[in-house]
Parts: sequence; C-alpha cells; structure tokens
Amino acid sequence: MKQMSRILGVFLFVLVLCSLVLPFSALAATADEINTDHAAEGWFTVEHNADLGVKMKVCVVFKGEKTYYNYTPGTVGTFSFTKGPGDYTVSLYRNVGGSSYRKIATKTVSVKEIDPLAQYKVSTTEITFSETDSVGMKAAELCSELKAADAKVVAIYNYIASDFEYDYDFAAKVNAGGGTNYVPDTNAILEAKKGVCYDISALFAAMCRSQGVAARIDRGYHNGQYHAWNSVYVGGAWVSIDVTADVCHTVFEAVESIDDVVIPAAEYVKQA
Repeated sequence: MKQMSRILGVFLFVLVLCSLVLPFSALAATADEINTDHAAEGWFTVEHNADLGVKMKVCVVFKGEKTYYNYTPGTVGTFSFTKGPGDYTVSLYRNVGGSSYRKIATKTVSVKEIDPLAQYKVSTTEITFSETDSVGMKAAELCSELKAADAKVVAIYNYIASDFEYDYDFAAKVNAGGGTNYVPDTNAILEAKKGVCYDISALFAAMCRSQGVAARIDRGYHNGQYHAWNSVYVGGAWVSIDVTADVCHTVFEAVESIDDVVIPAAEYVKQA
C-alpha cells in the first residue's frame, strides 16, 4: 500500500511538473525561422507557424540599438535592415503574459549591401504591395503614363491627399493607450480611404515602392506630437513628405511639383 502511495505520489508530481512545463513548449523555435538569405539586398523574413493568435515581436539590434516590429505568427513577415552595412542580431519574441515577452529564436548576420536603396523598394510587413493587389494596381493606374520618379510621387500624393480622410476616432483610441500593437493593412486602408498618420504613410510608401520609387516611413515628432511621415528618393537625394498634413486639410488643391510638398526639416524631428 505504501509502495502504491509512493508510485501515485511520483505520478502526481510528474503530472504537475508537466502542467508547468508544457505550456511553454510552444516557445520552442529555431533560428531557421529567421531567413537572412536576402541580407545583401537589405531585408530578411520571419516565418513562425506555431503560436497562432499569440502576440509576437521581431527585434533587430545594430550596434546596441534595438528596433522592434510586430509580427503575426503563421505569416511570412518581411523586415528591412535600416541602419546600413554591419552586423545585426535578429530575434523573435513571444508574448508570455501582459507586456512580457520571451526570446524564442535568434540569428546574427553580417550585412553587406549591394544596393543601398534595395530595401526601400520591396514589400515588407508594414509596407505591403504586389503587382496584383489593389495597392499595386491603383498605383499602376495613377502612374500609367509617367516615367519620372518625382512625377509618380506627385500623382500618388495628389490621389491620397484629395481622396482620403483622417481617422480621428482611431487616433483618439491610440492616444488613450489602445490600438498601438498593430501593423497597417495597406489594402484595407486603400479600400477604406481612411487612416491615421502611420496608415497613410504606409500606403503612400507602398504605392511609391510598387512603382520602383524608393520610399520609407519616418517617425518622430512634429509640433510636439509623435508622428509618422515619408521620405522618397528622387533626383539622387532623399526628400521628406507629409501626406497626412494635406489629408487633414478641409480643402486640398492638387500640386504640380514635388517641390510643393517637400516639408521643412526644421519642423520635424526624426526618431533615430
């Protein structure tokens, strides 16, 4: 009887131990889920097909500086190496409760860019487009008779600035501390013709990139408020543009030159 009690006690101990360990078994991942085959082009992908529905983040470390991106498990997420050539460490984190995350995979890669603009011309997780989706097709329609990069930028700018509206309801939600853990859906934004600065910047960059124009999202402060805007590479240099500013205007008159929409750098403080 005592022997049976001891066996039962061991069984119960193992059962309890398993109940504590098994929930974290899903945390297992491998560095192979971080694909850096395109590092020479300035970007990488993450694909983690477990933990569906769980919040996850990708962390990119360069010279001690960390940049975090939201990642949706079960998808192929594409992200850029934005700091130029050098050694990067990419890690995948899984939410384990509240605001706590645990690292489940990591990989270090040495990036030697062939084309410094390549990473700003590809479809990524936050700047999504393709030749056959609504974003790519609309941009192609707007730029069908245009060849110069600055002319394409102006056409896309005029379209968004005149046809879209600012989502004040969602902005209020974000300012209240909600809705911050999301990635813009450029096709949904195009369909709704509505968004906050992050949404509008993501769509503008996606439409420009789909037309072969290097574009990026810049973040920082404007008039003391956290903000997102764009920079595009035209005429051999980066110029900054804030489409959201004109989206917010009640009346908008189409511009003819990119010089008409370049924003004064002194009014925008870019986040490093």
